[in-house]
Amino acid sequence: MEKRISNFSIFENYHDRQVVLNYYEDEDFLWKRDGFHFDKIQFLNGVLLFSKKDGKTFSISIKDYDSVSVNTDFQNYFMLRKGCNSMEMYFPN
Repeated sequence: MEKRISNFSIFENYHDRQVVLNYYEDEDFLWKRDGFHFDKIQFLNGVLLFSKKDGKTFSISIKDYDSVSVNTDFQNYFMLRKGCNSMEMYFPN
């Protein structure tokens, strides 16, 4: 079950762990997968900023998506959607 979220500061609770990003096109075609370790996440001006240990940052603009929701069936699992394209973001334990 998905629950839409609007308070993106919840992502700032994740720190010193890994994130996995799965990018889907046309609802179920996985066209890209990415994953990395990060120190912390900040939410600034509609953008999630992942600070990595090497000093680099990775950003995701929430403004690029129509909706952001949490999947309540799985812990630490989020879905960002725009039309029939989406990105799944999860934080493994």
